[in-house]
Amino acid sequence: MPRGSESSPLPSITLRGYGDSIWLEGRALLLEQKGSRRRIPIAAVEEARVTGRGGRSVEVVLWGEGGVPGPVFAVQGRDAEAALRLVEVVNRARPETGPPQGGAALVDVLAVGPAEARRGNRRRRALDFAVLAVYLGGIAGLAMAGRPFRALLWATGVLPLALGLLLVGPALVAARRRWVLRKRGVAVVAVFAHGGGQKKYYRYNDLAGGVHEIRADYAARGIGGDSGRIEVVYDPEDPGTAVCSLAVATLVFRTAGVVLLGVPLVLLGIAMTVGQALGLLF
Repeated sequence: MPRGSESSPLPSITLRGYGDSIWLEGRALLLEQKGSRRRIPIAAVEEARVTGRGGRSVEVVLWGEGGVPGPVFAVQGRDAEAALRLVEVVNRARPETGPPQGGAALVDVLAVGPAEARRGNRRRRALDFAVLAVYLGGIAGLAMAGRPFRALLWATGVLPLALGLLLVGPALVAARRRWVLRKRGVAVVAVFAHGGGQKKYYRYNDLAGGVHEIRADYAARGIGGDSGRIEVVYDPEDPGTAVCSLAVATLVFRTAGVVLLGVPLVLLGIAMTVGQALGLLF
């Protein structure tokens, strides 16, 4: 039996994250994540819990089926108070027992409305316009200052800069995550779930019983030669965040590649763009 009235609406509480958001509407949770929107009825929820650093994130655990744990949706929020309020309301209203078919069967994937799509397109266009304006403005400014060679360097310098950032940016993010998890992470075994080729997904359980998925690194090695089982390290403060354990040689090889190729490209691009603009001032 539900803990709250089946007909009464729940308070409209919203938790916004970095690109994701979740809020209560009627007697359901609406989750916007990775460009899609899901409607999760309260009847599908087994538990909601606060997670993450500072208690700003939320995990919504759905009822499982046939003894198999249900899926877990995680939102990395920015407001600890909103996260706590959302969890308290959901846990008061959730049912004591789950549906026979499991909670996942009750979840609907909704089409994003035209208004939301237009807002997203406007933000992308504004960002693209700003980047293009800086690029063209730099060329025009240097040309008008009587420095055609500097203008040419600016015009072509974005190519090595962009390529270098594509190599260095993701590498820095991955290195920071590995460094954090090296100190406080929990190593567990992940079992193959679905996919193939370069897109293989593995499922792992955290110490609290939550179930999560991770897209395997192509260099991740199977445990004991079994490709269906790999080791992953997850963040106990945010169990949905994890990395695959890799051989030291693999990490060294990747770091060397970024340092020897990505960093020089970034420095070259900066010298050809920002350096030319600064050269007019000094």
